Amino acid sequence: MYYAASRARAADVPVYVIAAPYTRTWHLHTLPKDDEYRGVLSLGFGTPIDLTDTPVGLTLRTDDFPRD
Repeated sequence: MYYAASRARAADVPVYVIAAPYTRTWHLHTLPKDDEYRGVLSLGFGTPIDLTDTPVGLTLRTDDFPRD
């Protein structure tokens, strides 16, 4: 996961979300600086991802994310 987040930072992505269906978790990376994200939050599917204070400006519901 670190490699993917580092590559996203290289593209100047301010908010990066990873959904992991096998572990039923999501990971929110924010506050990019240099080659890393300073803010990381990981929670389970069913918990909404609040992106209202980011450039995305929405809340993403995760209760319907696929679970493998």
